[in-house]
Amino acid sequence: MDNRRKYTRFAVAVAAELEIGGNTLEAETRDVSEGGVAVLLDEPLSDGANLGITLILTQDGIEDPDEPPFVSKASVMWSAPTDDGQVLHGLRFAQLTDAARNQLHRFLAAMA
Repeated sequence: MDNRRKYTRFAVAVAAELEIGGNTLEAETRDVSEGGVAVLLDEPLSDGANLGITLILTQDGIEDPDEPPFVSKASVMWSAPTDDGQVLHGLRFAQLTDAARNQLHRFLAAMA
């Protein structure tokens, strides 16, 4: 089977906040790439839903006080239930600014 992914995924767990429909949901990432992120939530989101996402980027598990959180718009591409009753969601980043793209690139380069 061919890997059709455009970006390399990095298995990393960082805190995430999702803003959708006026609500803030707490999540944790499972993997991050330059194109999107997989997040684990306690509740399902609708495929195609648009939301805001904030990632608290860390290095070696420690939040960098000199690096602001990564902020982007995103869309829900897929959802899958987990064995423990949570839901894993694949989100695609949208409308990334150059600054956000560079910040994400720096973070992922440190993961490599």
